[in-house]
Order: sequence, then C-alpha cells, then structure tokens
Amino acid sequence: MQLVVAIGLSCFIGYRFQPMVANNPNAVNTVVTIFSILAGFLIAVITFIAEPTLQQARTWDELQRMKETVRRKLIRQKLLFFLYLLTLGIALAMFLTPPAMLELLKWLQTAFLGLATFVFLASFSLPGSLMKIQMERYEAALEGSRPKVITDAKKTAEQAKKRKR
Repeated sequence: MQLVVAIGLSCFIGYRFQPMVANNPNAVNTVVTIFSILAGFLIAVITFIAEPTLQQARTWDELQRMKETVRRKLIRQKLLFFLYLLTLGIALAMFLTPPAMLELLKWLQTAFLGLATFVFLASFSLPGSLMKIQMERYEAALEGSRPKVITDAKKTAEQAKKRKR
C-alpha cells in the first residue's frame, strides 16, 4: 500500500510541479547533490548488510538459512542505489538536451521530479535499515558473549519444545 501511495504521489508531483524545475537549475543541482551523498551512504549500508549474519551464524546450516534474508536486503538496497543513479542520469540528460527539443525536455523534467520524489520517499527507510543492521550486530555480539549456562539452558528449552510438537 505504501508503495502505491509513493508512486501515485511521485507521479502527481512530477506532473504538477514540472514547471518549477524547468527554469530552476539550482533545484536540479540540489537534488543531484543530495542523491550523490545518499548514494555514497547507501554503499556503506550495503557493505554492512551481510556482516551481522556472518557473526551470528555458527554453522553452515545457519548461514544457508540466512542466505535468502541477506539476498533480499541486498536487492532492496541495490534497487534504491540504481534509482539514485537513474535520477542522476535523467538530470544529466536534462542538461544535455538542446533547448530546441522542448517537448523532450519537459518529459525529462517530469520524470526527473517524479523519480526524485519517489526515491526521496524510499530513502526514509535507510535509517531503519541501518538501525536494524546495528541491532543484528549487537545481538550477534551478545550471543557470542552469553555465558555457557544460559546458552545450554536455551538449547535444552528449544529441544523440549521440539519434542512436544
């Protein structure tokens, strides 16, 4: 549902507010600067995604089970990164389009503003992703330093639960 709302809002803003971008290179430069910074930040997030899983897993089986979760997280962040690059690419196309091609320029500006809005809205998930990664790292460190008595008790409880099923 959030995706549909974000797409709808982005299309509306791109179409409705295109004239504000048409003669405002400062607005385009601001968006380009912001997305360049966000792209760098996102690369850092992508770098840290698998680390908590590697620390948390104790066996090959655990790593194998966590593989799809890590893949989904990476794909989501990779898609966001490509959307940043696409937005920057459209900005470049706007600058390279001759002023005589007014209709093409108008469509590029509409697409730029709509995509910039969508990617901006999607970027609100970045702090949550980073927080989740850090909490997973914390949980992995906590699990690794847990006293053996607690670990053994937890394993015994899990085994008892399995036997009751």
